[in-house]
Amino acid sequence: MNLLSKTASIVIAIAAVLTFYTALLHLTRRNKSRSFLFRVTRDLLVGLQTLQLYFVTQDLHLQYPFLLYLFVTLLFLSGPLNYIRYFMFFYPGGQIPTRIKVQILPAVVVFLGETWFYFVNQAQSQAVIRDVFSNPTQYAASYLILAGVIVALIQYGMLLRLETRFVNSEATREPVLISSAIVILYMVNMLLIAAGFITANRVVMNFGILFIGIAGIVYLLFENRYPDFYQLVAREQKQERYKKSLIQGLSRDKIIARLRELMEEEKIYRQFDLKLDEVAAMLFITPHQLSEFINDLLGMNFASYINQYRVEEAKLILINKPEESTLAVGFQVGFGSKQSFNTIFKQQTGTTPSGYRKRTIDDRP
Repeated sequence: MNLLSKTASIVIAIAAVLTFYTALLHLTRRNKSRSFLFRVTRDLLVGLQTLQLYFVTQDLHLQYPFLLYLFVTLLFLSGPLNYIRYFMFFYPGGQIPTRIKVQILPAVVVFLGETWFYFVNQAQSQAVIRDVFSNPTQYAASYLILAGVIVALIQYGMLLRLETRFVNSEATREPVLISSAIVILYMVNMLLIAAGFITANRVVMNFGILFIGIAGIVYLLFENRYPDFYQLVAREQKQERYKKSLIQGLSRDKIIARLRELMEEEKIYRQFDLKLDEVAAMLFITPHQLSEFINDLLGMNFASYINQYRVEEAKLILINKPEESTLAVGFQVGFGSKQSFNTIFKQQTGTTPSGYRKRTIDDRP
């Protein structure tokens, strides 16, 4: 095994291990939303495909063809999975549209074909795999793999177009540029692997595998650096839609709807130093206009409106997480000190946080 093959093997193995490790880290989260459970599944599938590339660098697939089971299916599945992930972050709890679901159908057909090949046609699979990798242009399966690569590249290109819409926003410019660069690197590497495979050129294919391993590691570092990247992009998209609707004159209802969205979905009240002018800027109105909206429509001032959400979430945490200290709960929901938490909580509930927790737990049957 030459130096390039050894290096590609080591790097892609590291990428596979880190991807599986990341998936396991997500599994340890206390609060697992639907989007994060989907993310775990996707990471496990990406980890499997990355591991299969390691098998290719070691030529293990020639001796044990079953090691490549699902590889082509995952090629056809990677694009739709990325789209579903984006949708879940943009529309938490929303129903995934049919136009996205139907993109999975080709992967289902390929899955049935792969299953037949590896299980029903098991006796011939080893010889076929050897021939496909040594003389790929003679087999229809090679062109199916190329079709999977082309489909994945098209879908990655569509995702790239989706991401770059937010490059002009100061809040998302840096992570969007990094993410876009990683996506482009993935696309180039997929082309290298496909070119190396179809021409039976191991050097080109190993270069592709090496750099796709590097891209995978960089992506995991990117996720660690920007854990809320997709939520951030989703927020920018909502802001963009909201701003357009304001221009169209749908101001009053849209302002209230967006304000509630900021509180109930994005939970911006958790910022302990949240100010009126900051929220007004998110709504593209003046602080005076926001103050009037809250006073006229909700009958309270800005501070009371924010604290109302903080107290409601604190009540839930106090009961559902008895191991959390009241101070930790106060900080978690956005209060800046224990004194302010106790004072405001008592104003709204008639009792202190610890008193509320004790009374509610004691009242349980």
